[in-house]
Order: sequence, then C-alpha cells, then structure tokens
Amino acid sequence: MEGGLSHPTSSSTWSNIIMAGIKIEEENVNFRNSFSRQIGIESTTSFWNEIWIGSSTLRVLFPRLFRLENQQESRICDRIRVSNSGLTYNWDWSRNPTGRTNSELSNLIRLLNGFAFSNSNSDSWCCTLATNGIFSVNRLTKLIDEQQASSNSDSETLRNNLAPKKLEVFVWRLLKRRLPARIELDKRGIDLHSVRCPLCDDGLETVEHTFIFCKHAMDLWERVFGWWNLGHFNNLSLNELLRGNTSNQSSSFGKKVWQSVEWVCAYYIWKIRNNLVFRDKKGNIPVALNEIQIKFFEWITHRSKGKKFDWHIWLSNPSFYLTN
Repeated sequence: MEGGLSHPTSSSTWSNIIMAGIKIEEENVNFRNSFSRQIGIESTTSFWNEIWIGSSTLRVLFPRLFRLENQQESRICDRIRVSNSGLTYNWDWSRNPTGRTNSELSNLIRLLNGFAFSNSNSDSWCCTLATNGIFSVNRLTKLIDEQQASSNSDSETLRNNLAPKKLEVFVWRLLKRRLPARIELDKRGIDLHSVRCPLCDDGLETVEHTFIFCKHAMDLWERVFGWWNLGHFNNLSLNELLRGNTSNQSSSFGKKVWQSVEWVCAYYIWKIRNNLVFRDKKGNIPVALNEIQIKFFEWITHRSKGKKFDWHIWLSNPSFYLTN
C-alpha cells in the first residue's frame, strides 16, 4: 500500500483489506499509517528494494551506490551486522566508490548509524493503535466506536438508552450512508462484480433499497408492524423509521421502545444481507422476527429501570407498552 491505495480487483484478498481500510478511515481512524515495521538484527528484509528506513527505498535514495552493488537483492542481514560495539558493514561493490558515489556512501552510513534496530532477531510489525504495539480487532472496534460516539453535536446522531451502544453506532452509520452497500462502495471506486441487491436482485443496492424497498426487507417490516398492531408498512423514509415517528405512542418511554424495535429490525435486515453475501446463507424472515422478539426483550428488560415487561404481553400485544 505504498504511496496510497491501489485500485483493487474484486477477486483479490487485497481488495477486501483495502475496502476494510477505506471504511475504517472514514471513521477518522488512521488505519493505513498505524503499522510500522520493526527491523530485527537478523532481518531478511531487502536492503535496497524495500522501505525500511526513511521514506523511500535505498535504491531510490542512493542510485549510484545501487548500481555498484553486486547483489542487488541482498538482505539487511547481508549488509549490516549488529553487535554490542555497534554496526559493522559488509559491502560488495563492483568497484570502490569514488567521487559522488563515495559521498553517497558517507550519507548512507550516516543514515544507518542513526537507525534503531529492535532487540529481536527477526522482523515484526508494531501497531500504534495499541499501547502494547499488538494489533487486535477488539481495540480497533473500540477506537471506531469512540470516534462515532464523539459525534454528539451531529444533528443526525440519535440517542436511545434502551438500545446497546453497538446499535446506536449502527444507526449512526446507516443515517450517514456509511454502511458498505454496493452502490456506496462503487462511488468510492471499488470494483465489484455486481451492484445489484444480493437479496432480491430487483434493484441497485442503495441504502434505501436495502432497508426499505427490497421485498425481503418489506416482508420483515410488515411482520414487525403486524406484531405491534400498527397496520401496514408504507415505504417510509429511513429518517421516519429510525426516529421512531411511525406509531401513535403517547409517552417518551413508548417512543423509545418503538424506536428501539425499528433499530433492531434494521440491524437484522443488514445481518440477513451479510449472511448471504459473506456466508452464502439465505435468511429466513419468520426466524428473524422471532430472533428480534427474543433479543430485544432481553435488552429492554435489562435497560428499562423501574419498568416490568411480561413475555406473553410482549409477544401478543407489545403496543401495550407504547402508552404505559
């Protein structure tokens, strides 16, 4: 990834890595520049052809010396030996450096003398995102969540203390069009084999199509609205759905309850989509509705202080909680 992101192909592993890096950096996490190579004293890194000291390869920084090198694929351990007394150089020139070439050699040695080798024998990578230098998905997730949660002044940020933090972050990304729907990826120059909806193949995979107009999403919304005795789902906008303004709740608590249910429904639509795209696993809408009922009942019973929820009422007449 030297010099910026290359244009990926949809079939390559690097395509997935680059796509992930793009999405991560959209959350203001400097992912690409967060890894640094630690050079060990027995390093097998290419001395001339890889970037390991400075901002470019040594063949570019010292072209005259490189032309004199007999073994242009030599490794760092072939050219430098590290001991308690300092660095020892083992050059292999086609002729002795003179004039400007000798001046380059002096500059090269000056650069190398200021380089700090790691204490280990072999090379390793250090992640600056973690204090211990070890990369972990858990630490990266926390950084992304912190960046997203810091957007308190954003007019599109919604808060609901009945919903877990990960659900708030998901809704924030959805409102900001920061979920990797295929059209959003295409706008960012990512080559994909198709930009059509993977669930229904009846339209382009925009955020609105995925969560509103896709027949599978509409089927789940219809079942959720029917469960809450709210009539038919009428192709509402994302803002209307996610702000909880689609029911006749008469209390602020009732609005939070219904808004949270809508958030969970949207979350499960995305989960069904991802299971198909990444696991080739087709979703089952009745099963998804059952999972929503169970999962959200667990959340709300733990997060609604002073409120008691009955499982049987929750299944048969949950709209009872909109006004009570």
